[in-house]
Amino acid sequence: MNRVAATTATGAMVLAATLAGCGDSGSQEAEAPASTSGATPAETGAETSPESTAASSAAAGAGLGPDADLSKQSPSVAPKDAISTAQDEVGKGTVTSIELDFNERAKVWQYEIKIQDGKTENDVEIDAESGEVMNTEKDDTDDKAVAVSLDKPMTYDEALKLAQEKGSGRLEGWKLENDDKRTEYQFDFDDQGREIEVAVDVESKKATVDD
Repeated sequence: MNRVAATTATGAMVLAATLAGCGDSGSQEAEAPASTSGATPAETGAETSPESTAASSAAAGAGLGPDADLSKQSPSVAPKDAISTAQDEVGKGTVTSIELDFNERAKVWQYEIKIQDGKTENDVEIDAESGEVMNTEKDDTDDKAVAVSLDKPMTYDEALKLAQEKGSGRLEGWKLENDDKRTEYQFDFDDQGREIEVAVDVESKKATVDD
């Protein structure tokens, strides 16, 4: 009789232990979705490290430095896109000039584009990295509007190649405009502190150094 009672008690203990184990397992399964093991910072909402944030910001904000050589590097905004932005800003008119150089006051590379509408000349300044309009001014003019083109009769690349035969050093700025009844590119070089300005006539394809 004692042997049967002992067997029964042992069986009850085993059953209780089994039920307790099942209860723990169920508790662990309920908590599992809250685990972040293997999740990325974006998935968990955790902040990234300062080092990775700085690296991302540096990559996103990379652009031309103030001493950039425009014969080797280009701003984020292409000249044609800058012209389109200027035309959208003023509505209509003839593009008579486009210039790219570094604005020392604002510490940015900028395009300056002139668009003439009748007797009104619109001067639009555009950030060459962000593409944003920085400033727009209107002036009266009696000059005849002469359109300039970056493609015809001479491209920018063709003009730069001719200018480099006359000038040397870092290209710090350039302009395309109609001056004294001539349409020409003007390239400004800095050769170790020596300023060299070369003009290239788009019709004659002749490059000259301006004194």
